Amino acid sequence: MAKNKKQKNRKKKTNKNSAYASLCAIAPVIKDKNVFDVIEQKVEIHQKKVEYSPTDKLVLMTLGIMSGCDVVFDINRKLRVDRPLLRAFGYSKCADQSVIQDTLNAVTEENVMQMESALKAIWDENNLTVPILQNARIEGRIETIDIDLSGMPSSKKSECSTKGYFPEEKNIYGRQLARIVFPKTQEIISESLYPGNKPSCKAFKPMIEKMERILNLTDKSQRGLIRLRLDAGFGTDENVNYALWKGYQLLTKMYSAKRAKSLSKSVTEWVDISPGSGGKIRQAGWVTKPHRYCKKTKQLAIRTHKDKQYQYSVIVTTDMDSDIQTIIDDYDGRSGVPESSFCQDNQGLGNRKRRKRGFDSQRMLMLLTQLAHNLIRWIQNWMTSALEQSEVDKSEAEEELSSCKPHSEKAIKTLNEFGMKRFVRQVFCLTGKVKIKEGKVLSIAINPLYPLVSRIIIAFKALLKPYGISVSLDEI
Repeated sequence: MAKNKKQKNRKKKTNKNSAYASLCAIAPVIKDKNVFDVIEQKVEIHQKKVEYSPTDKLVLMTLGIMSGCDVVFDINRKLRVDRPLLRAFGYSKCADQSVIQDTLNAVTEENVMQMESALKAIWDENNLTVPILQNARIEGRIETIDIDLSGMPSSKKSECSTKGYFPEEKNIYGRQLARIVFPKTQEIISESLYPGNKPSCKAFKPMIEKMERILNLTDKSQRGLIRLRLDAGFGTDENVNYALWKGYQLLTKMYSAKRAKSLSKSVTEWVDISPGSGGKIRQAGWVTKPHRYCKKTKQLAIRTHKDKQYQYSVIVTTDMDSDIQTIIDDYDGRSGVPESSFCQDNQGLGNRKRRKRGFDSQRMLMLLTQLAHNLIRWIQNWMTSALEQSEVDKSEAEEELSSCKPHSEKAIKTLNEFGMKRFVRQVFCLTGKVKIKEGKVLSIAINPLYPLVSRIIIAFKALLKPYGISVSLDEI
């Protein structure tokens, strides 16, 4: 009898072990924000419910993305086998990956529109961008928003998959993912999927209109405090004039390389500037005979030395006061925001690896990845805000967290330095023991052997204190 009791107790303990104990701890916070409830209310995929509703499967797919599932099949070996994680989010078990695939295949254009409406509602409740823009209006400060396109390779037989521009790849079929990002918060404001042969210049106006709906930019006074930072693909005369007519500030490269070379002839003085990518030597100078747009602009020519000759480009800006190096630094900052956000999602969230033949199915996957991306950024902010606003005084914190050094300052710094891949792997994918009673997470004990785990534990303690969840390091 004693042996049987010990075996039962061991089984109970084993069932509490989770490969995603830290993600289990986040479940009450996400539930409190009603993030997934909005999807259930707004999205109606016409598919028969057996064990799971279609929206349940969309939520499970989102959890799969957040737990590091690169492809849909990974749900079977990561999410489906982790009962504590499922129970933390209110599920007794997980749908098979094939069932989730069937739901994605059943998605229509109407469902995509419903999902966009759901993401808009979630965005309105949780985003960090709008408060910053509101403060900028009060202070008269200009904020930058980045727009970019990235190639998404796919099968030749996929819908809307065509040959197009895919950097460093030839004869590739795929689609184009258009993204609008707010650099300060790294949030995705909106995303759209286009055929592979869709150029940036043709996607610009629809993207601006979509951004205005999400950010509620109804008049020129609001738009006048936003600077659009664009690459040369967007910089046609039509797009530049459209943005200026709308009232936006602008920082973009000119579309035509031939015109850039011609305008560079009017530069009277070239000055050395910081090297470009690959350490290429660059010089810049003001264009004295600028191209005319519907509003006054300043134009800065750049020449880059390559193969014993120069390559020319021209930056168009509405900033009439900044010096040459400031404008160059501002424009070079593009590589650190939209381009790196694509790279981080490709590596951390498997953005390029999940491919569906149906165009609407791929759009739904795109929106779920967008939700996962923003949710991770919000969780990152919730954790750092909880650390900053913690009501525990220093002496009490030192006594309580004596085994979890260094303290909150270093924990905040660590969390802010984490990119998407590191956040998924070093914050969400921590093994440990999870205690759940009646669907409610009561405590978690994290494996203490992870790097920087002491800092992460401090953040979890601060975040979960209002929810009454105990957080500790497991004994090994």
